[in-house]
Amino acid sequence: MAETVLALFDSADEATEAARELRREGIGSKDITLMSNEPIPMEEDEGQPPTRLGGFAIVGAFLGALAALSLTVITSKHVGIVVGGMPIVSPWAFGIIVFELTALGAIVTTLGRMLYEAGLGRPGSPSCYDEAVAEGRILIAVACTGDSQADVAERVLKERASEML
Repeated sequence: MAETVLALFDSADEATEAARELRREGIGSKDITLMSNEPIPMEEDEGQPPTRLGGFAIVGAFLGALAALSLTVITSKHVGIVVGGMPIVSPWAFGIIVFELTALGAIVTTLGRMLYEAGLGRPGSPSCYDEAVAEGRILIAVACTGDSQADVAERVLKERASEML
């Protein structure tokens, strides 16, 4: 029977110490969710692979520049303006369009990847959010797969938490 044990903490130090205690008691890192209104660094996170946001920004910028160049060149050639011997596609005239769509491509892909990495909008997102997180408190949710895990989580969190939910 799957059960989720929830507890609120007043400070980040108390919450990180409770998360460490839960790990020492045998509860896996994947079963512990720590929610706060600001990032809380954990030593266990140091072994995690780095984020790929920079790479996605570069790819998005490249795609945005490519789209801008394609848009301006195709539009210029299809309009049929008489230019009197001057080049139809002028880099000076289209520089602003290319710059803006390059920035837009980088911004959109970075935002999309950030939302994906944060787990927002996914069907499997944690539904154990509490309004106290927005007020500055820290929530720890432990997904327990058995009664023994639930007993351990409740014992550890009752000792350390300021409020059980």
